[in-house]
Amino acid sequence: MSKMRLELMSMPGDRLSRLLAASRDLMAGVAEPCVGYLPAAAIGDNHLELNRAAFEGIASIELIDALAASRDSMLRTLDRIALLYVPGGNTFVLADRLQRAGLMVEIANRVRDGLPYVGFSAGAVLCGLDILNSNDANPCGCRDFAGLGLLPFSVNVHYPVDEARAERDDTLAEYRHFQATPVLALEDDALLQVEGAEITLTEGHAWVFDGSGGRRPY
Repeated sequence: MSKMRLELMSMPGDRLSRLLAASRDLMAGVAEPCVGYLPAAAIGDNHLELNRAAFEGIASIELIDALAASRDSMLRTLDRIALLYVPGGNTFVLADRLQRAGLMVEIANRVRDGLPYVGFSAGAVLCGLDILNSNDANPCGCRDFAGLGLLPFSVNVHYPVDEARAERDDTLAEYRHFQATPVLALEDDALLQVEGAEITLTEGHAWVFDGSGGRRPY
């Protein structure tokens, strides 16, 4: 039986409110919890201090530096944290850095074994079967587009609610022309909760693209 517990979203909410609420839920009952903060999608500022301030009184934050830390050091951090937190940025940069650090399979296995995971934007896209539905450019030349494989579909985030929706639909249709993988597109108000094998949209709106004809509500 799957032990996975994830909370995934496009946007973390005002002052990280949605993300903080999800984190509290995932760490309920843990005394003096520590959050592993993995901002490997960031190009530039990793917002570590902002997140430490936001989590004050909830949990301590320990940086997992996929660029500078040794793999052994990162594995020790993963051993002691109560929650893995992967924020937004560039999904291709995130995947490339985790691949180079040898963490993709390690993270996927630990989450399947019960390590709670909260992620938004790139951190949500990473959990799908592939990262090809990222809205980002690929400046790092990432060549391996596999996701963590924690969800039975590919994920698209920041799905538009205005006239830009038609262009996004065309992009997702092009993906579906070449790939059989279904796509789940999350609007910015969406919160997706995974408990074992159960995947539930607990807030907002999301859309499925699976070849059944256009999009349908999730």
